[in-house]
Amino acid sequence: MQELTDLADKLKATLKIKYDSDGVKFVEGFIERNKVQIAKEEWTGLINSCGAFLGQCIIENYGGQWTKEDSGHVAIAFDDKNKVYPFSKVGKQFDNGLEDSIHSMYTIIPTIFKIQPKTKKKWWQF
Repeated sequence: MQELTDLADKLKATLKIKYDSDGVKFVEGFIERNKVQIAKEEWTGLINSCGAFLGQCIIENYGGQWTKEDSGHVAIAFDDKNKVYPFSKVGKQFDNGLEDSIHSMYTIIPTIFKIQPKTKKKWWQF
């Protein structure tokens, strides 16, 4: 699923954000600011870019890996039974606004899946 990582990296570089909670919060606002200026029929590209970014943030901070199901849906799988669907969540925010916030979903992942966030090395530990 390298193409999803590449798509996420492209959005990250374009918006000058990081794979972290602040980056997800920025993308959430980006969606709300821009969806009103774009015809609904043209949302697909932004949903794909934002969904790839959200998924990569989840992987970077909580673990998991990209997986494609037999149904064709793409998810982040933590194990066989625990998955999140970043593209579906982004699509729901496009449709419903902040009541389907991508940031709230992102921040609740550790509670729902009982996952400890990955520990980041400090700059002096590299």
